[in-house]
Amino acid sequence: MRTDSRIWPLLERYCKLAKVKLIPRGADLYDMKLPLSERAHFSGRAAVRVALSLEALERDPDAEMAVLGSPFLAHLLEAIRTRAGRLSLGMIPPPLSKTPGLRPGSAKSTDLTVPIRDGTARRRKSHLATHTVGRLLARIVLRAGAVVEETVIESAVIDLATGARADDQVTAQFAALEARALAPADPGDVPAAVPVPARPPAEMLQLLLGDLRERSAERVAARQAGAEQGVAAELERLDRYFASVLADKTDPDDVRTITALHERRRAEEMRRHQVMAIVHPLQLVEAQVLMQRVEWEIRSARGVRARFAAQRPIAGSAAWILACPQCGRPPAELVVCVHEDGEDQRGHCACDACATRCSVCASDFCADHGIAHCRVDEQPACEQHARMCPSCRMAHCTAHEGVCAEGGGEHPACSACLEACGSCGRVVCNAHAEQSRADAPKGSRRLCAACLRYCEGGTNEPVGVDEVAQCASCGRSVCTAHQAVCAVDEQVQCSRHLRRADGSGRLVCEQHREACVAEPEAVFAADEVSSCPVCGKTACARHQAACGYCGRQVCTADLVQQTGRCATCGRLETAEPPEDVVAALLATAPSGKRSWRMARDRTHVVLELNLGWRRRTVFTLPHGASEPDGVVTH
Repeated sequence: MRTDSRIWPLLERYCKLAKVKLIPRGADLYDMKLPLSERAHFSGRAAVRVALSLEALERDPDAEMAVLGSPFLAHLLEAIRTRAGRLSLGMIPPPLSKTPGLRPGSAKSTDLTVPIRDGTARRRKSHLATHTVGRLLARIVLRAGAVVEETVIESAVIDLATGARADDQVTAQFAALEARALAPADPGDVPAAVPVPARPPAEMLQLLLGDLRERSAERVAARQAGAEQGVAAELERLDRYFASVLADKTDPDDVRTITALHERRRAEEMRRHQVMAIVHPLQLVEAQVLMQRVEWEIRSARGVRARFAAQRPIAGSAAWILACPQCGRPPAELVVCVHEDGEDQRGHCACDACATRCSVCASDFCADHGIAHCRVDEQPACEQHARMCPSCRMAHCTAHEGVCAEGGGEHPACSACLEACGSCGRVVCNAHAEQSRADAPKGSRRLCAACLRYCEGGTNEPVGVDEVAQCASCGRSVCTAHQAVCAVDEQVQCSRHLRRADGSGRLVCEQHREACVAEPEAVFAADEVSSCPVCGKTACARHQAACGYCGRQVCTADLVQQTGRCATCGRLETAEPPEDVVAALLATAPSGKRSWRMARDRTHVVLELNLGWRRRTVFTLPHGASEPDGVVTH
């Protein structure tokens, strides 16, 4: 059993280009002596023994087998891609001496047999031209689940200028030239011809990869069928496992967690079993072919000019090849694209499969100069009537274009993204609008940037300007559904400025929030506490009591429990008050022998008038006042 027949030419060609000595050691057994520049591709080794058949591997088990998927082939392909990406074989010899009828000027009777949509064709002169034909050798790796399949595939021989496949005779001569069974033509034996450039590398690669895709379709379909069976078995196993795990779970949180893990594992397995094709281009082999070429100038009904060419290889059959300039397939009908470029304002043509008619202006265009689907009505549009919506980043036509009211009227958008604001009625696009939720005070509706507010009272959800009020403390917006007012002044406040009083549960803002001297961490409303006249600190009703001597409400910290008097009344001392104060107090005091005691605290001057016979009158005079605010007689 020998290795793939395509591996030996690759190995031989690589050794010649990279100056690697290939020394035979027996039937299908070789030693590769690697120069320093190539050792990096083969794990730094100076020599590698290669077996090209199982018999050779049995004779020398230490050799490396050159088969698909082997480490040696991976190293070889890496080295080839580094050093030999393109191989030119030269010119395929034209048999001009035997075919005098194929010389220039012999195609005078050639007519364009392909119909033209809305246009006319005028034949130009024929001439000889050289086309580049080529074939791509690539390694294709198919991955699906745990299965990895690797193969090396060659594309068909394709005309790299027109995209058409070469006929059987040219393909056979190309293979003979590649196998060195046929020598390339001497440049002196080739008549003068106009070189036709190959397509740009990106287009050329797409043509060759398209052919590889067609050749690999059967292999990919087989791998897809196997992957579907594998993922079905794996999903069934996962379902059984998670069903057994959920069988003894009753906690809702545990059920949700395990269900989410189950769904994630199913998604991972489905992704893992998707068939992925990885293409590694290895080498592009190309050669030149002498062609007889006939051109026509096509003019559309709109006056756009384009050129179309037919060719037949001198080295192949005498059949004319008509290929679409876009896809390379034989056209059933030719269409002139409306796009014009270049200094001569010349267009190009395409086949009916590659062209589409614009739904706006009814002109024809190719796939490169328009859009296939407008996002609004799914109709095609040429590049003159195609737009990219800056809001949704999707293509649309000018028939479905509008203007957003934001941006000074210079912000276009597709009609699918435009809608009137639910508050002010202006038409705005999705990029300059936001949708309120269904639980908003006025329901779900579109809101423009000018009418958009974010409710601070809930979860910062979007609401309209006509649904909110301003916080009295910071000016933030609070919608009517989440509004709350301070219990003291009944002003609207946001959640950052409202707290519930610990005792009563009433909502109070920062301005009307107080603390009790006995409970400094508790929150009270301003009307639930009062200042102690002795110390000036605030206290709640539960931590206040009336002084049994002066009658004032004082905090429990300044009330002597044994005597029932406040701290000020407990430190009265004999003193003579000012005359004006005495005059004011004596007007309310009974007559008789008098003596005074006095003490000061935070808010009052407490005066005791001794009238004898155990009679006492206590006055509480606020600081700066001339009349007492409290009189108690004992």
